[in-house]
Amino acid sequence: MKRRNLFLFTLLLFLPVITWAQINTPGSATGFPGTQNPNDRNSFPNPNTQNNKTSNIGPQKSGRAALDDSTKQVYGPSTMYYLYESDVLNSKDVKRRIDTTLTLFQRYLFQEKSGFLIANLGNDGTAVRQVFVQSPNSLGTQLGYSVYSPYAFQSDQVRYINSKSPYSEVEYNLGGGGQTRLNFNFARNVDSLWNIGISIQRMVADKVLTDAAFKSGEQSLLGQWGLLLHTNYQSKTRKYRLLGHINYFDQGTNDQGGVKLSKSFTADEALKYTDNTAILSSSSSQSNDKFIKFHIYHEYIGWKGLQLFQALDVESRTVKYRDKAFQQSLADGFYPRTYIQYIQAPTEDSLYNENQWSSYSHQTGLKGIYKQFVYRTYLKQRYWTVYNPLNQSKLDRFENYIGLWLNQAFTKNIDFTAEGEYLLGSDYRLKASFQSPFFQVTAQRISYSPNVAQNWVYNTSYRWKNDFANISMDEIYGGISLNAKSIYFKPGLTIQRISDWVYFDSLATSRQSKEDIGVFRTSVDVGGRWNKFSWFTKVYANTQSGPDLIRMPNLLVDANLALDVQYKKLLYVQFGFDIHHQSGYYADAYQPALQQYHLQDVYRVPAFVQVDPYVTLRINRVRLFFKMSHANYGLLTNNYYTAYLHPAMSRVFGYGVKWLLFD
Repeated sequence: MKRRNLFLFTLLLFLPVITWAQINTPGSATGFPGTQNPNDRNSFPNPNTQNNKTSNIGPQKSGRAALDDSTKQVYGPSTMYYLYESDVLNSKDVKRRIDTTLTLFQRYLFQEKSGFLIANLGNDGTAVRQVFVQSPNSLGTQLGYSVYSPYAFQSDQVRYINSKSPYSEVEYNLGGGGQTRLNFNFARNVDSLWNIGISIQRMVADKVLTDAAFKSGEQSLLGQWGLLLHTNYQSKTRKYRLLGHINYFDQGTNDQGGVKLSKSFTADEALKYTDNTAILSSSSSQSNDKFIKFHIYHEYIGWKGLQLFQALDVESRTVKYRDKAFQQSLADGFYPRTYIQYIQAPTEDSLYNENQWSSYSHQTGLKGIYKQFVYRTYLKQRYWTVYNPLNQSKLDRFENYIGLWLNQAFTKNIDFTAEGEYLLGSDYRLKASFQSPFFQVTAQRISYSPNVAQNWVYNTSYRWKNDFANISMDEIYGGISLNAKSIYFKPGLTIQRISDWVYFDSLATSRQSKEDIGVFRTSVDVGGRWNKFSWFTKVYANTQSGPDLIRMPNLLVDANLALDVQYKKLLYVQFGFDIHHQSGYYADAYQPALQQYHLQDVYRVPAFVQVDPYVTLRINRVRLFFKMSHANYGLLTNNYYTAYLHPAMSRVFGYGVKWLLFD
C-alpha cells in the first residue's frame, strides 16, 4: 500500500508538468499508433526494422569528432537506432528503431509478453516454464536450474545503441498482488563512434497465500534485481567493432509450495477462495539465484570476404534453496523422503541445496560476404565446473566445438540458411531454413546433453548421480503467409520427434524414457484492420503420441481486439480486450528444492477463459495503460491454476507508464 501511495503521489506531482511539456512540443505525430508522419521528426516511427540511413541533422563532422548538441538539433526516435549482436555477427546492416506504438503495450506481465506461451506460479517473478516443449538454444552441459533466469537480461536481446544524444527510458508498472516492476535504461554517445549505456530492472511481488509471515504483516513473496552495463564501439575506418556487456542478476523468493489441501478441502474448492493457506506455511523456505556474466564480441574486417571475429564469455553463478522446517514439510508430504535417520529431530533442521557454477568460453572464427552469400565458421572452447558444498564434491568438463553457418539471399525478402555445430564426441545441431514472404520452412536435428540437475543432485531429500544418454529431437516447421489489404492469414505446422527424453516424475526424481515421443502441433495466426478497429487471434492445437511424459494443453488461444481513437492530433487512445483460453490438462507441479517442474497425476487442471479489458494512451512521448486483468473472474467460472495447486491471480487492476527522453 505504501508503494502504491508513493507512486500515485509522484504521478500526480509530475502529470501537470508532463502534460504541459507535451502540449507545448511542436510537431505532434499524426495518424494512429504505429504510423508516422514523414514530414515530422518528432513523430514516433514504425518499430519495424529500417535499413535506410537516418537523415543527418545539423553540421556533420568525421571521425571521432564530438556530436553537435546545440539547441538547434532536434533529437527523437528517428535520430537513434540500435542493433543486436546477431546483426553484426551475421553481417546484416540494419538499424532497428525503438517501439513507440500502443500495440500490446498493456501486456506488462512476463507471460503476457510471451503470448501466454510461458506459464508461472500465478504471480509475476515466480518460476516459469514453457507451455509447449522447445529445443534448447545451446549445446553442451548446462546447469539446469533455470526457472528464474528468463527474467534476467538476455545476452541475445541486449540493445547496442547509437543514440547521438543522451537517451533515457523509464517504465513503471503496478498490478494486483503487489506485482511491481521498474525498468530504467540510459545510453549516450561518448562521441560519434562510441556508445555506453546502463539498464536496471527491479521486480517485487506479494504473497497470495497465507502463511506465518503473512499473518505477522510480512507480505513479500519475492524481490529481484537486474543490472546491465553495455557498450559498443566502431573504429573510424569501420574496420574494427566491439560490443560488450556485464550482466548481473539476483532473485530471492519466499517459496510457499502451493495451496494446502485436506480431505474436506479439495483443489476445486480452493479455487473459490482468495485467502488459502500455503503448504509451506511456516515461512521458512527460500530460493536464491544469483549470477554475473561478462561478454565481449569483437571483429576485424580485413576484406569484405574475409573477416576475423571472437566472442568471450565468463559466468559465475550460485543457486540455493533452504527449508528450515524440513521435518514438518516432510511430514506433510511435500518432500518424498529423507536420507538422514534421526533418533530425534535436531533443534535446527533444514533441507539445503546449493550449486556453485562457473564457465569460461571463447568462440573464434572467420566470416565474410561475397555478393549475396554470407558465411561464418568457428572454433569454440568451453570449460565449466559445478561445486556442491554439502558433500564437497564437484564436476567439470572441457568442451571443444566446431561450427559453420551459411546464408544465401536470393532477393531482399527471400533467403536460405543452413547451419551446423558439433561438440566433439557428444552434442550436435543441424538446421536449415527457407524464408520468403509467402511461406517458411525450417528443419533441424539436435542431440544435446542432459543438464547437471538431471544428472547430479545431492541434498537431504534428493540424491542421484546419473549418466543419461543424450536427448535427441527432430523438428520440422512449415508456415504459409497470406496477406490482403485489411487481413492476414498464417497457418503453420510443427512436428517433433523426441528420443531419450529426460523428465522428473511425480516424486520429482530424474528419469529417462527409452520410448520416442511425437508432438504434432498446428497453429493459425489470423488478424487484420478495418477502419479504426484492429484484431488478431492465435490458435494452437496440440496432440501427442508415445508415453505421456510431456504435459501440454491440447488447445491454446490468444486474441486481442482494439479500437484506436485520436483526439486533436495530440492524444492517442486505444480501447481493447485481451482474451486467453487454455484447455484442461494435468499441468505440472513445482518442486522449489530442485527448481524443477515435475509430473503429477492427481488433478486435471480445468480449462479456463481470461478476459482483460484495457485502455492505453499516448501523449507525444509518454505512454500509459490501465487494465483490469481477469475481469470475468467469478462470472462464468471460478479461478484457475497456472500449475498444480498454484492459483492464478484473481480480478486485479493494473496500470503503468513509459516515458522516453532524448536529451
